[in-house]
Amino acid sequence: MSPQNACQCNEQLLSELIQVIKRLSSNNYQKPATTDGRQTIGAHVRHIIEFYQCFLSGLDSRSINYDNRNRDPECERNVSSAVDALLIIKERLVKLTKNTSNEINLTLNACTDTNGSVSTAETSVVRELLFLQCHTTHHMAIINLLLQQPGLLPPKNFGVATSTLIYQKQQEASSES
Repeated sequence: MSPQNACQCNEQLLSELIQVIKRLSSNNYQKPATTDGRQTIGAHVRHIIEFYQCFLSGLDSRSINYDNRNRDPECERNVSSAVDALLIIKERLVKLTKNTSNEINLTLNACTDTNGSVSTAETSVVRELLFLQCHTTHHMAIINLLLQQPGLLPPKNFGVATSTLIYQKQQEASSES
């Protein structure tokens, strides 16, 4: 897969996310779904944003660490701040498609325990974009569930993995024959 294709897949996911959260009231965006108050749509959107920000900022240094996030509460509380951040990320992905070759090698740094131990691994732009696609889809699936709690109806395939959509299509085709 080319960096351009991987960027386009991520741009599409972010567009879907933007369309969903733009429809939400501030109350639904911030409403806790669990007793600890941590599970909100806004918290999941913030988390998605921060992973993309870590990726994009890590491109310059050729070193990515998804554990060193800013954890900006504004994107968690404010839909318009989140939409603005997502639009900036989409713009940076568009620029990346014009400036990236498959040859950029990156180092991934990840905390492996609560003592702060860090492991490193070699990675690439395409590999990290594929990870971001899966990570974003996973959190969109959680957002899908959180949307349904107050009775909101998410778009049909919102948060459904591409592989699941392919499987479902194959199942439908085999049941028709």
